[in-house]
Amino acid sequence: MKPGCIALSILTLLAFAGGCAQGPEPRYVGPSGKGRLVYEPGIGIARSDTLGNANEETVFLAIEQAYEDRDWAQLIFLSNTLTEKFPEGSRAVEAILLRIRARLEYGRSNDPDAGVPRSVALDEWLFLYLAPIYDTRLQQLLQKGDEFRDVITELRSKDIGKFVNDLATDADALYDTGQLDLAVADSRTLVTYYLPALILREFRNQTAELTRDIAWLMYAARDFSTVIELTDDLLAMNPTPSVKADALFIRGQAQRRNGAYALAANTFGYLFSGAGLRDTDTRWRPYALMWQIRETMDTSKGHTYDMVPYERALELLGEYELYMIENPNISDSVHEEFILLMQEVYDVMIERELDAADQYSRLGEDGAEGYYVSRASEWEDARDKRIEDLRKAR
Repeated sequence: MKPGCIALSILTLLAFAGGCAQGPEPRYVGPSGKGRLVYEPGIGIARSDTLGNANEETVFLAIEQAYEDRDWAQLIFLSNTLTEKFPEGSRAVEAILLRIRARLEYGRSNDPDAGVPRSVALDEWLFLYLAPIYDTRLQQLLQKGDEFRDVITELRSKDIGKFVNDLATDADALYDTGQLDLAVADSRTLVTYYLPALILREFRNQTAELTRDIAWLMYAARDFSTVIELTDDLLAMNPTPSVKADALFIRGQAQRRNGAYALAANTFGYLFSGAGLRDTDTRWRPYALMWQIRETMDTSKGHTYDMVPYERALELLGEYELYMIENPNISDSVHEEFILLMQEVYDVMIERELDAADQYSRLGEDGAEGYYVSRASEWEDARDKRIEDLRKAR
C-alpha cells in the first residue's frame, strides 16, 4: 500500500472512530435465520440455515491477507469497513479481534532495540509470560525444542517489575499514537454489543485474553484509571481462572498506584483467598498476599495514631506461615520478601513501645518506662523467633 493511501486510510479510520463514539446499537442479532449462533470454520458465526454474505466474505479475506502481510494500517481500515457495512455479519467479531491485534502492532515503538523484540507480537509476548504452565498452547511451544524452551523459561523468570518495564516502551508509543485508546474502544464494543456472540468459547476466550493484554499495556503506560475500568469489563465476563487472576492482580496494582490502598488490599485479598483460585491457575497468589499485607500497612496514618492495620498485617503473616506449609514450592525470593515484611511489622510494634517508654521517661515515670521497655523486648523476642522459624522452614 502506497504511503499516500496509508495516510488516507488512517484519516478515514480516525474520522470513522470519532463519528462512532457512541458505538453501534447495543445488541447483536447476528446472521439472519432462526437457529442458534454457532461458529463454522471458513464461514464465521452462523445459524443452521444461513449462508454467508459474499461481499462480507470478500472483505474478510482481504483482512486475513493484510494480517499475513503485516499490513496493519490496511487491516485496520478494512476491518472498520466490514464492521460499518456488516455490523451484525458472520465475520464482525473476527474482524474486530484482528483489528485489536493490528492496533497493538501498528502503534509500537519504532526503536528496534528498545522494549519487547519486534519478532514477537505483543499479544503473543504477553501470552508467553502470563499463561499458566498447563496451558496446552504453551506446552506445545515448550516441546518444540531447547531453544524455544530456553527463551520462554527466561521470559517467565522475570519479576513483574522488569516485565512491565520491558512493555513500557511499546505501551507508551501505543498510548501516544492513540492506538491503545482505540483498542480499548474495540474491546468495549465486543464486550458491550457482541456479548451473544461471545457465548461461543472461541471468541469469548480471545476477547478476554486481548482485553487482559490491553489492561496490562495500559498499566505499563501508567493510565491506572483505565486499567480499573477495563478490569471491570473483564471480570464481568467471568473469564478463565488464569485470566481472572491476571485481571485481579493488575487491578490491585493500578488501585495501589492510584493511592487507593484499602481497595488494593481488598483486591489482593480476594485474589489470594476469595476468588476460588489455585496456585496451578496463577503465579500471583503468594504475590497477592504479599501486596495485601503491604497495602494494609499503607492504610495507616502512622503507628502513633493507628495500629490496627499493623495488627491486621501480623494476622496476614500468620496466613503466610500456613500457606508456606501447604505450598513448599514458593521461591526463595518471595519467601525473603515475607521475612522482610515480618521484620518491618514487628519493628513498628517495637518502635511504638519504645516511643511510649521515652515519653514516660521524660515525665519521670520510671515504672511505666520500664513496662514499655519490657514490652518492646517481648516484641523483639517474638520477631526473632518467628523469623528464625521461617528460615528453618526452608
